[in-house]
Amino acid sequence: MKAEVIKTSKAPNPGGWYSQGFRVGNLVFTAGVTANDPETQELIAPGDIVGQTRQILKNMDQILKAAGSDLQHVFKTLVFVADIDQFKLFNETYKEFFPENPPARSTMQIGKFNNGMMIEIEAIATVAEE
Repeated sequence: MKAEVIKTSKAPNPGGWYSQGFRVGNLVFTAGVTANDPETQELIAPGDIVGQTRQILKNMDQILKAAGSDLQHVFKTLVFVADIDQFKLFNETYKEFFPENPPARSTMQIGKFNNGMMIEIEAIATVAEE
């Protein structure tokens, strides 16, 4: 099965040596998506988990769309937070993007990110039916 690299200018560039995502068959795997602005590459809302969650999910949607998918086809997410005490704020914001049948999810506190980053999310999705 062929793996296709996913790259879009509608989401931020990777912050290191990795791809934004891969499409393998009818599955899409994203890297950890951050809250950077796709145009400026600067972090949105330093220290604000709500603002960063919203930006991450917008960025993620763009990566998924570049692969023939979207947020409605996400079935698993992995969430890394700097401070688990902000889980409730994150969770309420996350619900805005997944109001029904939310993806399976794992959430873990990883400790300190750099430069005010509060959260990072990766996803696995199916390709939208054509």
